[in-house]
Amino acid sequence: MSMIDGIEDRPRLRPLELVPLPAEGPDTCALRDPSGLAPGILTLSGPALFVLSLLDGENTLQEICEAFEARFGQPLPLEQLRAMIRTLDEGHFLDGPRFEQYYASLVAQYRRQPARFSRQDVQQLAPDGDLAGLLDEILAEGQPADEGSRLAGLIAPHLDYIRGRVCYADSYATLAAAAQARRYVILGTNHFGRANSVCATWKDFQTPFGLVQTDRAFIQRLADRCGVDLCEFELDHQREHSVELQVMALQRALPDESFQIVPILCPDPCGPTGTAPADGKGIDLRDFAEQLRRLLADDDVPTCLIAAADLSHVGRSFGDDRDLDELFLQEVETHDRLALARIEAGDPEGFLELLAQQGNPTRICSAGCLYLLLTALPDARPV
Repeated sequence: MSMIDGIEDRPRLRPLELVPLPAEGPDTCALRDPSGLAPGILTLSGPALFVLSLLDGENTLQEICEAFEARFGQPLPLEQLRAMIRTLDEGHFLDGPRFEQYYASLVAQYRRQPARFSRQDVQQLAPDGDLAGLLDEILAEGQPADEGSRLAGLIAPHLDYIRGRVCYADSYATLAAAAQARRYVILGTNHFGRANSVCATWKDFQTPFGLVQTDRAFIQRLADRCGVDLCEFELDHQREHSVELQVMALQRALPDESFQIVPILCPDPCGPTGTAPADGKGIDLRDFAEQLRRLLADDDVPTCLIAAADLSHVGRSFGDDRDLDELFLQEVETHDRLALARIEAGDPEGFLELLAQQGNPTRICSAGCLYLLLTALPDARPV
């Protein structure tokens, strides 16, 4: 890619999010990075948004200037465009050498840390800041689904504890009643990370309730079987909450038990490449599930899989251009129940087909970890 005075001639935006700011103006938006890698926020209006739409890695700076003049009837000076591109680049909103150097520094910093630390605002999950008290209260409300059976896998929510209260309560009451596992493979959703395949981390998890050790030997054996570096994009774990919420629930549900975790983030298999990674890097999710199944069969440590999974995400905040009226909510419930029926039938391929054939219209964000759990535990029965 050619460079002009240090600015790439065909600049490309990273995956970013535009948030409308109607109070600032009818065509004003905030540009932010949902991954949190770029910490700043830029406020942009109509003409600037038009320029952003052309930053796809295909258009040259000169072509962008020409398109701007054709659209607005006035020239966009090349130096002004360069200044805008430079601002985006310095803010880490663009793909390119500056961002890759910045990203490498973040990875190095994460790997120097003694553990993966909880975010400072994690205590805000409890309205009064008493997170331990909230979790203990929730877990005391739970009813075990089937006491006495060996628990091979668990599906629990990864939304906040207040909204997921009933599901957290019954899920972890069931887990606590079994209390047979010494290792928990926690399958989370990779909401904002860079990995397009399965992503693990070597780091132990430090939460407000203490340190939980990660079973690094198990991760290494799994990586050897898969033939890939499962931790290449482990920085994805730093801001991801889906695994952490299960770790803290485990700590409160099993306060006197010694256990290790295997933190795994899963990609979305509902896109055009299915279970294969979109960029061709990493292992196919189906192949990973098979390798995990085989490793568990050969391993003598009692292990439980936890899918940290939510179902449909609907409403205007998720992109729906309609109100949450009764009819719409009934449609969503019907869709979720169809998905749950495939899960209860132990049919991972049917579950995935149901979502993918319609483009996952209600945004079930946890298709990857649910598919992985079902595929890795083909003989488990639902309760």
